[in-house]
Amino acid sequence: MTTLSRRTLLGLGAATAAAITVPGCSGKSGPMRVSWYGPDPVTKALNKALDAWKSSGGAEYTAESAPFDDYWDKLATQTSGNNAPDVLRMSMSYFSDYAGRSALKDLGSLGIDTSGLDKDVAASGVADGKDYGIGQSSISYSMYVDEGAIKKAGGTVPAAGWTWEKFAEFARDYAGSVPGSFGSSDQAGNFQLFEVYARQHGTEMFSDDGGKLLTTKDTVQEWFQYWADLRTAKAAPPQNVSGETTAIEKSLIATGKSPLQFGWVQQVTFYQPLVKSPLAVLPVPQGKAGDLSGQFVKGLDLWCVSAASKHPEDAAKLIGFLLNDEKAIKAIGILLGVPPSKKARDLVSADAGSAGARAIKYVEDLAGKVGPSPKPWPKGYGELLTGFGRIAENIGLGKSNPAAGAQEFTEMAGKTLGQ
Repeated sequence: MTTLSRRTLLGLGAATAAAITVPGCSGKSGPMRVSWYGPDPVTKALNKALDAWKSSGGAEYTAESAPFDDYWDKLATQTSGNNAPDVLRMSMSYFSDYAGRSALKDLGSLGIDTSGLDKDVAASGVADGKDYGIGQSSISYSMYVDEGAIKKAGGTVPAAGWTWEKFAEFARDYAGSVPGSFGSSDQAGNFQLFEVYARQHGTEMFSDDGGKLLTTKDTVQEWFQYWADLRTAKAAPPQNVSGETTAIEKSLIATGKSPLQFGWVQQVTFYQPLVKSPLAVLPVPQGKAGDLSGQFVKGLDLWCVSAASKHPEDAAKLIGFLLNDEKAIKAIGILLGVPPSKKARDLVSADAGSAGARAIKYVEDLAGKVGPSPKPWPKGYGELLTGFGRIAENIGLGKSNPAAGAQEFTEMAGKTLGQ
């Protein structure tokens, strides 16, 4: 039997797309299935939340989880076979693809209580006037910084934030001052950090209808060149080292070989247990010091129900429970992002010294300072995400160069988005 990849699913034609939306046979069959992606801390937290659901008398369920990349390949196969989980965690990276192919149920009539949620999060799963998902969190991109390590090396973190120019200067200085270390991990292939960089250049990444890449080829080339220069200066690691540091426990910050890490704000809680000093949560470098207009706060992960679900009412009740129940809120903490309601944030931020509390404060401090939230990422976003990383890797290995990589990416975007 051929295993379908996420690429295969997202490229399905109209006839096949229609086939995946047909519900299975009538009547319930087995317990409700709940599925999510994420590392081990996420799985432990969600299992604890589901234990609370079971203790409260909730419907029977089975749980499925996988690392991010594996999850989408599995979900593509399940969806094309009309066997998707009832409740599933959905990333905005693939939301438009699944919602656009009617693989998700409209939640509008299922009575999920969203009255306490932040408005932008509650509405983050609306597409074409239908509510296909409910945001679990508000998140923004950030840096986690070991200020103790920087201070030990004789450096400081500027109060107004680094510009990209000053950040490169810092990275070179740190690498030169601490033998065997790098000033930063290599972020050349980080498409989501690049979106912030692109917005700092005055445009959204995509047009409102998702059909066009607005970022210029020159901006893409500038980004690839920036990180190539840091690798040349040995301020960022060579590609062979980067390829060995993708796991959290093997990351440069966890092994003491770099004083910082980039990621979505909630991920600081993944890294903090591996670092002795408290990690400060700071904005990413800016085009102009203190100008945060390139960053945004948005709900990028959602709870959805499969269009083929045989348990839609139970699925809706479970989603409501995960969003609103005190035990579930405490179990999840900020592992899926900053909680999307004041009630939840108050419950989670009770420990003022925790990494989670610092992440919540970071998002709250960004309010009114960041740019507008972008529209839902367009169909084909996942393919661009993967392709951008592959192109950056080839540049790092010397198989390509920033100019050729920028040309390849913009051509790929044109084909993927239907220009």
